[in-house]
Amino acid sequence: MFFLKINCLKFAKINLLIIWFFFYISDALAVESRSKREAIITPRSKKFYKSNRAKQYLSLTGGYASDSSSNSQTLDSRYLFQSYRFIHELNFDYEMDQKNVGSGKKKRFNVKTAQAFDFSMANKIRLFSSQFYNVLYHRLLYDELSSYYYDHRTAGGLGYIFFKDKWELDASVSNYVIKDMPSRVDFIVSSRLNYKLFDNLTLNQRSYLFLDKMSVDYELRTSLIYRLNQKMSFEVRHNFEKRRYRDVKNKPAINDVSRAITIGLVFDLGGMD
Repeated sequence: MFFLKINCLKFAKINLLIIWFFFYISDALAVESRSKREAIITPRSKKFYKSNRAKQYLSLTGGYASDSSSNSQTLDSRYLFQSYRFIHELNFDYEMDQKNVGSGKKKRFNVKTAQAFDFSMANKIRLFSSQFYNVLYHRLLYDELSSYYYDHRTAGGLGYIFFKDKWELDASVSNYVIKDMPSRVDFIVSSRLNYKLFDNLTLNQRSYLFLDKMSVDYELRTSLIYRLNQKMSFEVRHNFEKRRYRDVKNKPAINDVSRAITIGLVFDLGGMD
């Protein structure tokens, strides 16, 4: 019991340090859409397998939609590889839009308005058999019919796994380039925590921070999960997100804060024979 109290005390100090870091740095200095931020962070949330076996996943989908004046065609593919040392994820998306434009004698049918190619690659690589790992990310979005017809980002960094795979922390630098706009550098920190406080009580936490010279953007997701029995758990989840933009061209700074609390039951339905 004494050992458990010591571990809990250390754990509490570490979490207070993380929370202090996120709140303190936001006052000193957010970034694009949520989906773009999530795309960089999501592959890091996957854990390395503890055995030498590997898992592979491949998905191919396509679609067609139309109405009286337009139509669109899409193709989406995803590949995932996950093992003890490597996590690789590849995504490729294609979208082509056509519309009827003009009226009368000048009306034109099925004019191509967009033809976008979107490729992204994410890697998480354990360095030999150590607790260190690399995180790498690259995305290229190309649409020659757009005013900003290319958009690409490259990110790379280093992480470490603490407390026997219970907590992961990594930091990386990202270079973001858009056609006809100056490039920018972002600093990215992400953290994943899965800590069993007691036999039936687990703390799960996911957080990330995006920082550049104009803004700071971070999110903290915390869940307390209490296992009632082998098939059912009770969960309390708290999401906190803050986005802050500095003054730009005489426009006032934006400081958006959102919070959400979710309470519910989680059922484990088990496998099927």
